[in-house]
Amino acid sequence: MHTELHSRGSLFDADPPGLASRLVGLRPHQLGATPYEHPAEPPFVVFAGGRGQGKTAVLLALRDAYRGHTPIALIDGEERQFTVPPAERPAQSWSPVGQALTTAAEQLAEPVKGAGRIAFPRLSSGLLAVAAAGWGDRDVPRVRLEAERILLLNETDSWLSGFAGRWVSKVISKLVASMSGTGPVVEPTIEAALEAFTEGVSPAHRRLRKAATWYRDYPNADGSPKLALILLSRHFRAGGDARRHAERHLVRALLADLDDAYAGAVQRSHRRGRPVLLIDNVQEPAGLGLLEPVLRDRADGIQDQAVFFAALRGYAHPALRNAGRLALPEAARETGWRPGISPSSRALLVSLPPLSPTTPRAYDEGRPP
Repeated sequence: MHTELHSRGSLFDADPPGLASRLVGLRPHQLGATPYEHPAEPPFVVFAGGRGQGKTAVLLALRDAYRGHTPIALIDGEERQFTVPPAERPAQSWSPVGQALTTAAEQLAEPVKGAGRIAFPRLSSGLLAVAAAGWGDRDVPRVRLEAERILLLNETDSWLSGFAGRWVSKVISKLVASMSGTGPVVEPTIEAALEAFTEGVSPAHRRLRKAATWYRDYPNADGSPKLALILLSRHFRAGGDARRHAERHLVRALLADLDDAYAGAVQRSHRRGRPVLLIDNVQEPAGLGLLEPVLRDRADGIQDQAVFFAALRGYAHPALRNAGRLALPEAARETGWRPGISPSSRALLVSLPPLSPTTPRAYDEGRPP
């Protein structure tokens, strides 16, 4: 058992419920419900410690405990896919955060017991606008691959279902046709995408139409989904603070899509507990690019119900200066966490106790025994 290997009962206990059970609302490795300790807003939990402290192993154990029972994703900010763009992908249309959001959504979409796949229409609409900034070279095979990966985030059926493949192919054909000739690609691509969303009658098309309208509130868009997506792409392409502004909306889009999956009595009856995002090496750009927008939005009153568990190398970080602080054993029955006004107060920094001398080294390093 992971709990025995780590001596982490404060996190994994089922009765009385440990920290994970109280935040996720499910007991580890089962569908038994647990009352939420923080029903309105869960803290963004960050496990802190030095190398070899077992942080990665704790995240892997959390994934094992909840995979198949509630939507869950694990990313590692140090993985190469989150540090450099693919050789064929222009830097202007790629970032660690965008890659992390795509990868996390693909994992969160997977069916769980009693419920089907989750669709991410808001996120896929935004990612499509961002990717279009890198399609100026008219590399059609690459465009097709990138667009297909993004559009399939909106699909609730199997990745390989015939219908999903047909509607995605139709949308991509419109996108490619819009790129003929010379000149800018972003605006005609967005126009073609919105047109394709409007023409279809499938659930996937309806979700994308609804998702596009979600961007109407994007700053300076004047209520226009088309202008909103063009501005999003332009800001992302500009880099710096403008890119961080765009990324914040993409993070918000992913969380809004997750909230939609739980909206309504029928949805909630099929989906127990909260969705979980696990971020290893949160101090890296991919991790901070998720952590900081979530903390800022929660401080601004933009709520979500996702549970975040992250691992930080070290015991402090500027983005967490006002976080609550606990040693893991102190969180065994109640955290006592209360958020303040600042974004960083929305986080809870949890230091891990030293591993037992008998803990196998393989688990200390996050590998299976």
